Amino acid sequence: MREWLVKQVSDKQEEIEKLRATLSLIDGMLKQGSFRAAASLATLAGAGSPTATAQLQQTKSAARQDTPGRQQEAPTLKAADSRDVRQLRRAKDEFVLANAEVSPNSIIILPADSIVLNVNTPPFRTFFLNRILDGMKNKDAEKIAQGSIRESDALGYKVEEEGGSIRRIVIENYRDKERLQEIFNTCTWVFTRMLEKSAS
Repeated sequence: MREWLVKQVSDKQEEIEKLRATLSLIDGMLKQGSFRAAASLATLAGAGSPTATAQLQQTKSAARQDTPGRQQEAPTLKAADSRDVRQLRRAKDEFVLANAEVSPNSIIILPADSIVLNVNTPPFRTFFLNRILDGMKNKDAEKIAQGSIRESDALGYKVEEEGGSIRRIVIENYRDKERLQEIFNTCTWVFTRMLEKSAS
């Protein structure tokens, strides 16, 4: 009984951290107080509006640079190799934090060229890796034990760094849209906090 209660407390604490991260993102969007964010969110539906077309043209030109496929997070646009490419933007000013390449089985997150993020800057390891990604791995391990999924379908990740700076994050087998959105939301929040700590 005690072990069960300890596990329940741990699970609830993890859920609270995730909710706080999401709440912080929503608060940041609300503080913008403009219709620009709402218009950006509307493009999630894949509307073929002139705005979405203009965004597609901008991202095509950006994709020719060193980092493949630079696009805004809101539109779901296709790269030449059929991967979705998005930009993760800071809520308060839409500053580009990272570019994400999404395929049906993997996500590759590349910090923007304009910023340097150290792997040891909180809350990267403590929250994004240990709580979010490792939390997903642990849940998949439970599903494997129950026979719900195969071991080859379990989530895995690796962080590639250079001189202590994050070069890219590769996440395999995220499997569903809910996890994909949670990864994007928490990564955006974590990168924002890391920049704040680096500047202080």
